[in-house]
Amino acid sequence: MGLIKDIYSVSFYEKFGQAVAEVHPSFNKKKFIDAIYEGDFIQKEWKERMKHTTVVLHQFMPQNFVEATSLIDKIIENLKKNNFADSNLAFIFFADYIEMYGLHDFKTSAKAFVSITQFISCEFAVRPFILKYKEQMIDEMVKWSLHENHHVRRLASEGSRPRLPWAMAIPFLKKTLLLFFQF
Repeated sequence: MGLIKDIYSVSFYEKFGQAVAEVHPSFNKKKFIDAIYEGDFIQKEWKERMKHTTVVLHQFMPQNFVEATSLIDKIIENLKKNNFADSNLAFIFFADYIEMYGLHDFKTSAKAFVSITQFISCEFAVRPFILKYKEQMIDEMVKWSLHENHHVRRLASEGSRPRLPWAMAIPFLKKTLLLFFQF
């Protein structure tokens, strides 16, 4: 068994680049792959490779965030159509993209989370939105808890857990739970 960071391989980027090019005609697969492997990519660990992929992908996406999220939806649909979803963990950069570039646009990001989490979990990426938008984000997540798709319902529960040892804490929810459970 290989290292988790090795899910980001030349083969992965070749297949991914082809899937993007099929729905984004101006996408230059060769330049994208060259940009991925510039510098010290080989020395990067898994999370660093994922973040790097997010940053490089952003360079090839529409600068308008609404257009970029629409394109992500098209890419995901194409990945599914081409049965390129067997290693979903590699695609966590889609959620990271929303976290990194969408914090300013609550409405578009919330919609993107619903769409993307049905392909790859967004439970880590949603946490900065909870911190920034508090009640507005929690209200949205309450709606998600009733969603027909179990991945969206899972996002509502896991994404709002105030204490996860491997994720950003949500201090105001910790306080709320303490107040709620005091007798």
